[in-house]
Amino acid sequence: MIEVFGTIDGLKKALASKKIERDVDSLLKLDLPFYDYADRLSVLYFPIYSDNGRRCLIFITKKDVFAHSSVELNNYEKKYKSLLKKPRSESTLITFLILKTVLKNYSEQFQKIRDRMNELEMRPVLDRIEDSGRALRRLTDKMESLVELIIVLKQSEIKQFNVDIMAFDYDVLSTEARYWLERCRSHIYRIASLRTKSEMQSNKELNETMKKLTVIMTFLTIVSIVVNVPGSVGAILGIPALSDAYFGEHVQGLVLTLILTTLLSVILGYWYWRSLRLR
Repeated sequence: MIEVFGTIDGLKKALASKKIERDVDSLLKLDLPFYDYADRLSVLYFPIYSDNGRRCLIFITKKDVFAHSSVELNNYEKKYKSLLKKPRSESTLITFLILKTVLKNYSEQFQKIRDRMNELEMRPVLDRIEDSGRALRRLTDKMESLVELIIVLKQSEIKQFNVDIMAFDYDVLSTEARYWLERCRSHIYRIASLRTKSEMQSNKELNETMKKLTVIMTFLTIVSIVVNVPGSVGAILGIPALSDAYFGEHVQGLVLTLILTTLLSVILGYWYWRSLRLR
């Protein structure tokens, strides 16, 4: 008999009525798919990506299947009516359907992460890249645990699960799970590429900033030379003792000297600016 509970409290009451003692709350805190098989009881737990904290938890005994799932199983009784007549079909079917649902949920999460990475290709922001990298690593860990569980279910002789009654569907599920796992792993290298691209962009922006600062400092240096040279000449020649002794009768020569030194500073500063090829 299969019983699916929408709430944890309903599942706990059903387990208590069958005298099954397991710490359900501790299982719900796990971040990776979990499985534990024994002769009398098998337990499977799957965290699912959603805004309302969905998860799947299955307890399988020799006669009953108790499941807490916030996802719809889409009237499996009608679709697999002929299959349910076979031995161990109920536990096998409910496990298969939830595995399929979890894999779909993980693949949808991968698509979201990939879409974010596509956006980062155009505008690589290091903080967002790191967030996507952490999300991808957590998803890859979940996917690896899921693939491992699928392999164990197929290869191990578990009394509550019989792959042979739906061998083709299970092989398709296993192949699909391996496919999504490889895609997750391949995109981890893409995260490294995005980091490199972000660093290159940061270096480019830094170089542009340094270039602007160089232009500003060069301009200020030239201006200071243009101002200081004639100012210094004027200050020296403007000393009364010197001006009276040497330029008292040559005021025009003093003015011409100041004009020439100013023009010379401007010309040399312009030539230096052009030699640096700054804009």
